[in-house]
Amino acid sequence: MSVTKEAVIERLKTISGPDFSGNIVDLGMVSEIFIADAKVFFSITVPAARAQEMEPLRAAAERVVKAIPGVAGAVVALTAEKKSGGMEAPVPQRPAAPR
Repeated sequence: MSVTKEAVIERLKTISGPDFSGNIVDLGMVSEIFIADAKVFFSITVPAARAQEMEPLRAAAERVVKAIPGVAGAVVALTAEKKSGGMEAPVPQRPAAPR
């Protein structure tokens, strides 16, 4: 039986979002789901400041996806989201050409 993105999404909808508001799918926290050789890959975007405390959420998502019939494995990563002004580097100015 082949695993579908729809089946993965339906299972992920059972995982409550942070602070139990909605689920991780409806909150837009789940990245594009990739399935290859019965293995499911995706990431969950979380606020950078709360990344450490979101590990149980990641583990729960991995657990429910691995329980889907036909899934051989799941790789779930937490992706930290930073507010603007964080990691972005300013574009360096080119020096003026000598005249």
